[in-house]
Amino acid sequence: MNPDETTVRPKRHPPADLPPEKSTRTLDIGGPPAKRIFDQVSIVAVVLDTNMRIVRFNRAAERLFGKAYHEVLGRPYDEVLEIFGRVNRDHIIQRTIALGTPNEAREVEIVDPEDGESYFFDFTVDPVLGDDGKLAGVSVIGLDSTERTLLRRKLADQNRDLLALQRVSNALRKTMDLERAALIIASALTSGESGGYAQAMIFLVDEHRETLQGTVCVDSLGVSDPRGIWRGLTSNDGSVSQSLEKTQPVLARRWGELTEKVRRIKVPLSAEHSVLAHAVRTGETVTHDTLRDQPHLRVHESVLAQFPLKHFAAAPMLADREAIGLIVVDAGPKTMRFSPEQLTMLEMFASQAALAINNALKYQNMVDRAQRDSLTRLYNHGHFQEVLKTEIDRAERYGNQISLVLLDIDHFKKFNDVYGHQTGDKVLRQTALLLNSLVRVSDVAARYGGEEFAVLLPQTPYQAARETAERLRDGVARKATVTGPKGEKLNVTASFGVATFPDHAQSASELVALADEALYLAKERGRNRVCGADQLPEPGEDSTEPPRPNKPRRTSDILRHVKSTPVTPPTRRKSGKVPRKSGKLR
Repeated sequence: MNPDETTVRPKRHPPADLPPEKSTRTLDIGGPPAKRIFDQVSIVAVVLDTNMRIVRFNRAAERLFGKAYHEVLGRPYDEVLEIFGRVNRDHIIQRTIALGTPNEAREVEIVDPEDGESYFFDFTVDPVLGDDGKLAGVSVIGLDSTERTLLRRKLADQNRDLLALQRVSNALRKTMDLERAALIIASALTSGESGGYAQAMIFLVDEHRETLQGTVCVDSLGVSDPRGIWRGLTSNDGSVSQSLEKTQPVLARRWGELTEKVRRIKVPLSAEHSVLAHAVRTGETVTHDTLRDQPHLRVHESVLAQFPLKHFAAAPMLADREAIGLIVVDAGPKTMRFSPEQLTMLEMFASQAALAINNALKYQNMVDRAQRDSLTRLYNHGHFQEVLKTEIDRAERYGNQISLVLLDIDHFKKFNDVYGHQTGDKVLRQTALLLNSLVRVSDVAARYGGEEFAVLLPQTPYQAARETAERLRDGVARKATVTGPKGEKLNVTASFGVATFPDHAQSASELVALADEALYLAKERGRNRVCGADQLPEPGEDSTEPPRPNKPRRTSDILRHVKSTPVTPPTRRKSGKVPRKSGKLR
């Protein structure tokens, strides 16, 4: 029998006791037989009996499921149509048979085995009644919803990205700190709701527009919602590492290590073959595919030394049409191609980051002008006093040591009087540059006043501070050379005084006073040397006598003879000499 033809059967009437609404009326208007129509419609149609065996299977179903009619007819669907299990993922067929009510399965994904392309269908399962009005099976009708599903998912992704961008914007409004802003942006890109990249890095262009400097790096580490991290960053005072340590100690250590690695990276903007420098110069987003399209470009060796970038994208942060930095995201070891939508979203993050970071840079410049000395660019006296008090409180709380080094340029009055004040300014600037280059990142160097400088050494014991002071003294003596008005070379030396909390002092003012006394002792003993608080003479001793070896100074003895204030050094020398402020030794 031809399966395309419908068998003519005698007309059957419903039983007399069947309710009128259950009866089925048909009208013969001619045209093709019903079986042929069933086969030729474009919708997917499958009919199962109550035992879930396939009794009808049209050609659209054959094309979708890749099975011929004769292969599936009369057999249970789960034996011959594995994909059909996705339609019945919530047992909607069994529910329809048991309850006699329609059910739906929406956006069922079916992958074409030939090209691997995905299609989406909405399936409706309806009960089918027999001539006797009883349930005879179910019909499963599938409509192609691929275009609608992809559009809906695309809109949902865009809405999710815009919501994530709004949350980042709200978090950025709560801080003007550069490092905090960079950390908020980077952590958003590695979170599950904003890209889920394996790593995100922020690079900034230096003020002279010569190099691209690494600033912040974070990884995903399973972070799905970063808003709790942002609240901790914006609601706690102190440094970024301290704020993060309070709420996320594991992340603080992990991200701290990654940030230290990225800060070692400096990419010259003049590097013609650097793909990151190329992005800054052109203002265009680049990816790992750019390396294939432009073979002369490559990842700079300073970057590869720290991060093996393979599947990455870099979007420039533009402020006033000029790149102030880059956002770099890395997919890690997994292979991926960045879609146009992903790159658009990354560029939107870069625009938001550019606004926040540019504002933070302006704010930081304003704060620097208030906190730094205009001539030497070191911290000024006021800021130094604030940091000193904070560090003393922290050292007292955690039982740490903190040391202070005071230094004074020898014979500075001569530079001004003999060679002119411009030469004196050169001496101050040269000394400041050397201090900045020789101290640690955690140390605080400041211009204390006039030709006097201070270096605060957190978590540094006395002996290590003495060694640091000696290294500074040697550096000034060997490298601090300025040119006089007639071209003559002028050498610079300095004298140093060292004191440590709590070994020698119990407060910030005492620490300054004792370091200042040690500095004056170095002046008395010939300049260009280091003296420490333990070398100060005992009461009644002359300061010109050599110190007694291996005899530590008692703070109580010193304080009985040293009147200390936060700024002004003692008014009377224990040796009976003229006080320093009324007649300095230079």
